[in-house]
Amino acid sequence: MNATYISYYILLLTICVIGVARYKKLTTPFKLLTVLIGLTLVLEITSEVCAVLYKNNIFVSYVTCLVEYTFYSLVYYNLFINKSIKKSILITLVFFALFYFINFFWLQPYYKEFPSNVVIVSEITYTIFSLLLFKQMLLYPLPMNITRQSVFWYNTAMLFFSTTSFLNLGLINYYVKHHLKDSVLLGFNFGINVIFYVLIGVSILINNKKTITDNV
Repeated sequence: MNATYISYYILLLTICVIGVARYKKLTTPFKLLTVLIGLTLVLEITSEVCAVLYKNNIFVSYVTCLVEYTFYSLVYYNLFINKSIKKSILITLVFFALFYFINFFWLQPYYKEFPSNVVIVSEITYTIFSLLLFKQMLLYPLPMNITRQSVFWYNTAMLFFSTTSFLNLGLINYYVKHHLKDSVLLGFNFGINVIFYVLIGVSILINNKKTITDNV
């Protein structure tokens, strides 16, 4: 295991520790986010172990996709105030699960293909959720600096990651097709993940139940 992976795991662990230490002060969506970071750390380490021992970590990638979509959807469900949007999020969970298992067994079998179809669907959905949440923030602004709002940092992270993931997937396909070394791709992917989780970490660090309540 090289220094890159170790630093990535340390970042996830640090965010998880911050979340656990502040857990009682966090609002529901950021409690969910803390749990997700912990699960992500476990899944990332499991993925690396499977890649080394079995030369295949596709199944873990599938599990990660399902866990992430479930938790991020529930986070957004708790952040939105519009009942129609909240209901729509629950509906997307049902359709996502259906598509997930179709892809799992038939379109991109879990034993041989990376679940790129699932990733694309989830990232498109995250992008839509994040844009709708920014719209909500504009319609119902809080009387505090936006950089002090945990929702802003979380939503910025989601919009950044979901939009850059399309480029990342395109690069993966290009490198595989042309049998190129993936060092540049790995560096790009690492950079995206670090920025994403730093922003998530900031959102968990500044989230405070009392502050949110006082400013609604």
